[in-house]
Amino acid sequence: MPLKLDKLICKNTNGISRQIYSCLIIYLVLQLVEIPPEIGTKALEKLRYLQAFMNEKISYIH
Repeated sequence: MPLKLDKLICKNTNGISRQIYSCLIIYLVLQLVEIPPEIGTKALEKLRYLQAFMNEKISYIH
């Protein structure tokens, strides 16, 4: 079940814990991903590279 944007920003305990776990999972995935060294090593640079790679290789329209 994907997270919907209206459920991502919550004020209750369940919503806050979901946000924390989502951020931790994304952080860990970015730490495990290896990208070309000329792109950079920071998490934001990795995220930008992955977004560009996904837009180039994956078609969202079927």
